Amino acid sequence: MKTNKSIVNVIIVTVITFLTSCAPENNSEPIRGCLNADAVNFNPSANVDDGSCVIIPTKQNGMFFKYTATWCFACGSFGMNAFNQFYENNKGNIVAFTIQTNDDLTTPRNSPVYDAFSARWDYNGTPTFVANNTYVDQNLGQASNEINSIISTTPTIGTGVHWTVGGGANSGKININAYAKAFSNLSGEYKMGVYLIAKKVIAPQQVGDNYINEFEHHKVLLGFAGEDPWGETITTSGASAGDIFHKGYVVPLESNWKVNELEVISIIWKKNGANWDFVNATPN
Repeated sequence: MKTNKSIVNVIIVTVITFLTSCAPENNSEPIRGCLNADAVNFNPSANVDDGSCVIIPTKQNGMFFKYTATWCFACGSFGMNAFNQFYENNKGNIVAFTIQTNDDLTTPRNSPVYDAFSARWDYNGTPTFVANNTYVDQNLGQASNEINSIISTTPTIGTGVHWTVGGGANSGKININAYAKAFSNLSGEYKMGVYLIAKKVIAPQQVGDNYINEFEHHKVLLGFAGEDPWGETITTSGASAGDIFHKGYVVPLESNWKVNELEVISIIWKKNGANWDFVNATPN
């Protein structure tokens, strides 16, 4: 019996088409993003975790900083020891940093912070300290009371940061994404500031009568992101509980900044008359 080749070909094509149409489609392209639904930057469309998740805990933190200088003879002894001990005693509950005052570590990147902060909290010499919204001079007992008081309160808003060192077009730059989340209904005007801190810097320091060329400085504020040392406005008219705010920055990486020693932190400020008051921060 002769077989019609045309009929055979039609059957073969039909079977192949049927089998192909029944095969599962695999058209999904990799979409990088945050896969954690608890994160403020959760991306429901993502299918590849890029490590960018930012989870903001409902936690109230404090702020502690020191006015210091490399020319200050007491800053390398009492000032350094007091700051380091206070930080260790409150680690995980505060953001801590040092603000340089016209010294070897002062740069155009951090001097605007000194100008803004010393106008808000009267600078009265070095080493002196600020805890939350109070200039405590050298009264570390008062500083402890300030921190203990604020961390026992229920937070109204929190903040978190994710940062990376860029590649390609952003090579040599720091990519920063900062977020804030309202935990309750808010009123008033708020800003979110983003700051870069060096865990450790080797630089000169006067210690008593001795001038040490290679001294280890801790938690040195290197600069800030954006144009304003207080940060960018996230709301001028309050917020509702659950509202999320985001600010993104690309910051040039200075040649003398060591990436493995960098910290990027964010602070929430609230307008109070002519001043900006500390509200909450990411601890370091």
